[in-house]
Amino acid sequence: MSRSIPALVALLALRITTQAGAAPLELSYNGASLPSVGSASLSRAVPTGVPGERGASLGELFPPQLEAWRLELRTASGPVVVDADDLGDRLYGIYAVEAGPGWDVVLDPGPGGRRERVARVTALGLRGEPCPERALEVWVSWEGVPELKAVIRRWAERAGVKAKVVDVPSVKSKLVTVLRGGGKVPDLVMVQSDYLPDLAQAGALQPLGSLRLPASGTKGERAFTLGGSLLAAPFYCDAQLVFYSSSLVRPAPPADWTLGDMERLAEASGARVGAAWNAYSAYWFLPFVLGFGKDSLIAPDGRMGVRHPAYAKALGYLKEAQSRGFLSAMERDAMMAYFTSGKAAFILSGSYSVPEFRRLGIPFGVAPFPLSSAGGKRVAPLLDYKGWAVTRTSKSPALARRLAQYLSEAGVQAEFCSSQGKIPANEDAWELLPAGDPYQAVIRASYDAGVAVPPDPAYGDFKNASWKLLRLFLSGSTSADETLAALATILGE
Repeated sequence: MSRSIPALVALLALRITTQAGAAPLELSYNGASLPSVGSASLSRAVPTGVPGERGASLGELFPPQLEAWRLELRTASGPVVVDADDLGDRLYGIYAVEAGPGWDVVLDPGPGGRRERVARVTALGLRGEPCPERALEVWVSWEGVPELKAVIRRWAERAGVKAKVVDVPSVKSKLVTVLRGGGKVPDLVMVQSDYLPDLAQAGALQPLGSLRLPASGTKGERAFTLGGSLLAAPFYCDAQLVFYSSSLVRPAPPADWTLGDMERLAEASGARVGAAWNAYSAYWFLPFVLGFGKDSLIAPDGRMGVRHPAYAKALGYLKEAQSRGFLSAMERDAMMAYFTSGKAAFILSGSYSVPEFRRLGIPFGVAPFPLSSAGGKRVAPLLDYKGWAVTRTSKSPALARRLAQYLSEAGVQAEFCSSQGKIPANEDAWELLPAGDPYQAVIRASYDAGVAVPPDPAYGDFKNASWKLLRLFLSGSTSADETLAALATILGE
């Protein structure tokens, strides 16, 4: 195995200027000098355990590695050497941080989660083998595409590689179509958890296997694990919230409020519509099933378990709420129009709506999903995860895996999510989010109480089967028993 530095890597230019502060940090790779790093480059908050510290991961400061085995640190008190065969996988969890007139290096967590800090570092040297690939294509989607493109392009520029970033509105359908047609597939794609069954069946994705990801992202990892294999690196999630018009609803709903409280507040508001949400959608129906007694979305046998009494209770509640004039079932566009015009007291939407409503300047607040009744279970918000998957036929799989690691960094996720109303999948990023956001406490509580949309095929089957049946039920065309019997038949339960 060759351990020489390609000429392109030797010429790697980070184009970083040194500001007043710490002296430049010298860098070398396999014995060859790289441009030194000044404090201007280390401008991102990092999770070192010290509030306010800013820095950069070594994965950003050195070329993307196929593998690396030695890190050499020159310090004021002598050399420090880290030898490890898995060092290439660990670089995105090791940080260089400015510390007064010099630099500290904070190593990735060891046993017990403790980070070792090497003080007064003046130079870093890495021994390894760089990724041989020099270009990759990335498909992105959902909210924040321009910002996400900028994040990826900055990484590519610093890594000395080319990144083609494409906005694809429907990643799943396009990827399957390209695969079937024998076209050129991208290397890294943005997916949501319920895409996995169809993409796995199409042979579109490769397992991430031993890729080192943040230990604090396990909730998201479960959302992207299918058949025992991790198929995507979690990036962020959206949490379901109750949005209320703060000009109509007073006082603000407390954390322990109930569905009954919500209805009374809506009636007192005098709003034309008490509450609106897309009650035809499984995504907005299943939280009520959990709130009325079901312990999990997927039963131990891998089924949705539509014979569970909680389904009938949830249907009964929605029908009665509609009959009382509290619930107006409607799809997203109509719901948003009512809320933004001040005609609806409450709506159910995702955390992604927070920045949208802020831009519009409408008076609103957010509340956690209510309890089904006093002393009862909470209507459980669903967490809709997005993540990064490497395609099975990628021409740049090593480079794609390193980019997925970069996008899993706490600082990267905190920067992106803070502007988009997202919840970072890496929980270490939470401490890096801007302080003073009036919505963060409710969003965090909703995350804690939330249930991730599962990657199981049963969820997708239920989602497809329930849309028309829930619409028929809420229109009065079918009874609850007929609706559940039809669902059971379609799902083979």
